[in-house]
Amino acid sequence: MEKHKWEKAWEEEKFSIKTLTPSVLVSKYIKDLRAGDRVLDVGCGNGRNAIFLAKHGYDVDCFDVMDLGWLEKLPHDLQERIHFRKSTILDYFYKESQYQLVILARVIQYLNTEELDFLVKKIVKCLKPNGFLLLSYNTKGGIFNKKEIDVFTCLHPINKVEDILKKFFKKVVISEGSKKSKHVNFTDNILSFDICASEPYVCK
Repeated sequence: MEKHKWEKAWEEEKFSIKTLTPSVLVSKYIKDLRAGDRVLDVGCGNGRNAIFLAKHGYDVDCFDVMDLGWLEKLPHDLQERIHFRKSTILDYFYKESQYQLVILARVIQYLNTEELDFLVKKIVKCLKPNGFLLLSYNTKGGIFNKKEIDVFTCLHPINKVEDILKKFFKKVVISEGSKKSKHVNFTDNILSFDICASEPYVCK
């Protein structure tokens, strides 16, 4: 199978992912999880959020288009709580009604509108009735925002993101996102948003 351009860029050291600090959004909402809850981390990167949640005792399914080899470096007890699969969002098998929380951290700028709509619909189906989605989004920039990698990016106006989410969730709360990142250059009027979407509609 031909390697994805991101994998090639990683092997050629055109970018790096070094931080293991969980996202501010996930750190804020971990208090809303309960013992036995299961989490799905979409586009998990180097596992920073998955590792954080596993350390707090939660089981995490996660996937990314690249396997950066981070899972096998963890202690055995954490490896048992984290279930990683190399996959794209279109190919991943979403287990219906399994998750209390789904994480979508700085991913949607790499999706077009149709893919984003597809993904949110899949997320709603895999959430439990009282589950919720945490989504962080930068309107521009990211670790792949380099000419030599040439990865598709899409500038989604935040009102359009909100419209998509409100098709699938009763409650959508949007706040200004954290600008604490080693991966994103927040000059040039880049906007950052943190979103919590809860009370999912039953999606057929």
